[in-house]
Amino acid sequence: MLGLVAEKAGGRPLAQQLRDRLFAPLGLAGTSLPGARDVSLPAPFSHGYMYGGSAYALVDKAYPADVEAAARSGKLQPVDYTHQNPSYATAAGGAVSTADDLAVWIRALVTGKVLGPAYQQQWLRSPQAEDPAAPDGQKYGYGIAYQRFAPNAAMYYHGGELPGFNSFIGHDPDHDVTLVIWTNLTVSPDGRTTAQALLPTVLNQVYTGLSLPTATG
Repeated sequence: MLGLVAEKAGGRPLAQQLRDRLFAPLGLAGTSLPGARDVSLPAPFSHGYMYGGSAYALVDKAYPADVEAAARSGKLQPVDYTHQNPSYATAAGGAVSTADDLAVWIRALVTGKVLGPAYQQQWLRSPQAEDPAAPDGQKYGYGIAYQRFAPNAAMYYHGGELPGFNSFIGHDPDHDVTLVIWTNLTVSPDGRTTAQALLPTVLNQVYTGLSLPTATG
């Protein structure tokens, strides 16, 4: 809906507005919003896979026990979703990018190079606890999450997924740490989104003394 609002207010296609107002000024040469029939990817690219139908990613549908068992045993091969057209996600996640560009983007966004000063402060203050009973857990605001993982580790971040791919991008302004995790399997056989499942392991390597519990199995 916000993409349609932007097109109406700006009088130009969303892809053109994103390019002129965001991608080009920040030097994001590897980032674009594909056309409605474009299934190409700029080389080099990785293939993206997923077990079963796309509903397991798009509506967080859990794998049935028999599907999980078949995937774990190797009897069920993942489907190659690489050459899909992401236009169904449009402004909510239809862009194609690179890890380098995403690192530039999240750092620029968090450090105030995208929004004006007043909107930047409103944006930074927007995250609220997703679970009121866990005020120190994940917070979410205007299109951004925030979490303090330990006294010396906190990030503004966001995840994303389409069939075949899962991602995490985050920036810690206190220590100037930028983190991009990309995986080419959307959901693991046990139902975890793969980039987010890797996050504790990566954070434990980045921050001294951090020992977040990591996923097993």
